[in-house]
Amino acid sequence: MSDNPTISYSYQMGDQPPAKPESGAHVTTSSETTGASLYAVDEYETLNVAGGVLLVGKTTGGQMLMAQEVAMVLQHCTMFRSLDHHARHLVTVFPQLGGNTEDALRVLELVRDAGLFIPAEKLCAGVNKPVCDSSPVDRSKVFVITCDRPQAVQRLLESMLKNGRLARHKQLYLIDDSRDLSHAVLNREAVEQFNLVSPTNMRYVGVEEQKQLVNAIVAGMPEQREAIGFLLDREQWGTLKTYGRARTLCLLLSVGDRCVVMDDDVLCVALHSQESGRAPAFSNGMSEAEFYTDIEHWQPKWQQLEFDPLSGHSRCLGLRLGDALRELGLPELQPVHLQDVRAAPFLAVDSDTPVLVTQAGTIGDPGTANNAWLSNMTVNSIQRMVAAPGGLMNALATRQCWLGHPGPIISKRAVMSQVTGLDNRHTLPPYFPALRGEDQLFGAMLDFLIPDSAVLEYDWAVPHLPLEDRHGNRAGDSVVPRGGLQLLAAYLSEANPDDPNVSESTRLELLAARLQTLAGHSTQELVARFRSGLTRSQALVLQTLNDRVRDTGELGAPWKQYLESSAQQCVAALQQPASLSELPGVPQAWSEDRLADEIRRCADSFAAALLAWPKMRDVARNLEL
Repeated sequence: MSDNPTISYSYQMGDQPPAKPESGAHVTTSSETTGASLYAVDEYETLNVAGGVLLVGKTTGGQMLMAQEVAMVLQHCTMFRSLDHHARHLVTVFPQLGGNTEDALRVLELVRDAGLFIPAEKLCAGVNKPVCDSSPVDRSKVFVITCDRPQAVQRLLESMLKNGRLARHKQLYLIDDSRDLSHAVLNREAVEQFNLVSPTNMRYVGVEEQKQLVNAIVAGMPEQREAIGFLLDREQWGTLKTYGRARTLCLLLSVGDRCVVMDDDVLCVALHSQESGRAPAFSNGMSEAEFYTDIEHWQPKWQQLEFDPLSGHSRCLGLRLGDALRELGLPELQPVHLQDVRAAPFLAVDSDTPVLVTQAGTIGDPGTANNAWLSNMTVNSIQRMVAAPGGLMNALATRQCWLGHPGPIISKRAVMSQVTGLDNRHTLPPYFPALRGEDQLFGAMLDFLIPDSAVLEYDWAVPHLPLEDRHGNRAGDSVVPRGGLQLLAAYLSEANPDDPNVSESTRLELLAARLQTLAGHSTQELVARFRSGLTRSQALVLQTLNDRVRDTGELGAPWKQYLESSAQQCVAALQQPASLSELPGVPQAWSEDRLADEIRRCADSFAAALLAWPKMRDVARNLEL
């Protein structure tokens, strides 16, 4: 390959920080402007050889010898875009190219011809093929999870009676995690009154009912008492909020069924705006947002739909992807629906991919712990934010906004949703019992265990209206990651096998082995791994902030200053070795050694719980509860 222009041209390419991919149609030559094909570089292995680097595609099997600089440039071609737009993007990221898009395009064409690019048409062909055996849609179970908010429960139950088509569901449950006995009494009474008029009965699952469930499972597999207790015994977690434990109870009470899980401070109403109704598309997860000054500002702009969110979730939950897209009005996937989408997560997706999780947007309070997510919005959302009344300051100070998508979105990673659909006919993983971020860890484990599954987020939203006053921080909350279950999710994902055909049982064993390895580390090694993972997370946030400055810095001085200040916080954090004591929710009096012991204990116990989980599900399925 001595006369390969890839090698001779590569001296102009260097390693620069990545920029946000541009959107727009792609073309295959510099002279064409329409009819473009979209391409994304395949994930590849690298081998250093004399004269350059040999790249071998993991999916396509294509290979090519090139200079190290070109291999680094290809890392910025992971989105489905036209070669022309890839080229134009690269010359903006790498000043060494001198703005020469024609030479960059020639190199990209050689890479394409070598088989290292995946065409969007390939993914479309897999999704558009006939569905083999679409699962029949049956009635679902509905769960409300609550903790010490009886007034919110009462409001939600009234909303369900008024708006919900409850006869369409197999069973309703209230999972009560309240610490205050008086709140539990009020919740039980509310369920009793609800059942006097509801066409479908609701079961109250409080402390005693939960103990009965746990004892019954332990009786069916006594050798796994400790593993069961780790997932389900609330007393192990002291005063910590056990959000994940409540969700795991939902899974055990719905084995073999589809289920919909609702937070207690929502209304059973599905809303849409004039912007809703776009065609379904694929996404890497970034949501749109719209900001309002108060409730009265957004209420007139959002209209109630004819269906309730419970029926809305059940519409596509558990369908095969091909059938779900047709149900949503998209008979055939086109490359344009994949534009600017990162290819790697969707390589195992086809028409038979099951939709295992459904989500919906939220209107009102975003449900997030703080406002640090603002910098991770789409460019369109940022433009709307700074142009809205109050601009950035309103977005920071108020908690009245819409988070979601204007059209149905197919993604690969489940995240937070105030109302979530779960197809529990598949072996979904349990949630980590306590701490925040349990939903992100669940999403990572689901993708690990069932890599050919999909997540669907609908284009309608559910009102999220906490009864307590919630106000944002006008100064802006820190965007610097400090670790937690999100870091554990990233750690586990590193061991995800490339081949989607690896069995689910093997994948479960790999997850458990990864946790057992973590449990076996010394304190010194745990600290080193914590710092390594946290540094990667902080560097990614810094990269996002730099991208936002480049993309949206001209949208006003306050926004640019906010981004630059946040970036400075990330830089400062990267310059200081992190300590385990910085983990969120950690008692301040704990030493690093005690924290390390607790991490080892939780990792070992969670590994045992994962290995016991399939049998726990089997036992729960056969219980008369």
